[in-house]
Amino acid sequence: MTSGALPDNPFVAAGMIEDPRLFVGRKDELHAIASRMKGDQPTSINIVGEKHIGKSSLLYYFVLTWQQRVLHNTSRYVVIYLPLRGVDCRTETGFYEAVAEGLLNHVQGWQQRSLQNPWKTKPLNRQAFSDAVKEWKQQGKLPVLCLDDFESLLKYPDKFDNGFYDNLRSLMDSNALMLVVASRKQLDIVANVDHFGSSFFNIGHTIYLKELTTDEAIELSRLPTRSTNGAALSVDEQSHAQQWGDRHPYKLQSI
Repeated sequence: MTSGALPDNPFVAAGMIEDPRLFVGRKDELHAIASRMKGDQPTSINIVGEKHIGKSSLLYYFVLTWQQRVLHNTSRYVVIYLPLRGVDCRTETGFYEAVAEGLLNHVQGWQQRSLQNPWKTKPLNRQAFSDAVKEWKQQGKLPVLCLDDFESLLKYPDKFDNGFYDNLRSLMDSNALMLVVASRKQLDIVANVDHFGSSFFNIGHTIYLKELTTDEAIELSRLPTRSTNGAALSVDEQSHAQQWGDRHPYKLQSI
């Protein structure tokens, strides 16, 4: 969790919200993700929404706060945020290595060695990745990958073919892997347009991210700063922001 003083400007229009104290709303969506983690058969999720609607912030905030929502048996999960646009994911091996690095960065304590060993196979190809995930299942661990900017993989169909997606789907179906995938368009629609035949794209559950509720928009307009005891904006400024922002998070952050 982020600690220390709040920033002078609590509004983040140009990128992902990284300070959890500045994240507002999305309680239903956060609950939906957590509830689909906790079952005996975890259900993967597609977060769908237009640009600037807050998909990245939602995924990142969930990774920071998931333990508060799952509460019980939290040692079962290793939850990571992976921005596919920002890592070397132009090749299948690059994707697997980025996932492995993210997962192992979240493994601590006495389990470290037994959980690290499955990922030491070089090269970390499709079979090695699948074997490592299955080994984690045997050890009682479920990797939960929050994959942002999923369209980044779709730009390289020669590298990420139907076999790649079929393998992910097989791991999901065997309850060894859970994905929370953010995209601008629903994955099954993308699959039809780009001629993918893998059943991966018929992902378990879809959450459509839309504007904030009225109460959430009001809460956002009342964010504090480190130099004020109360809200950063005056009451008049809050009212203007709510009217102009029309409950859209990007507009409200662009005050």
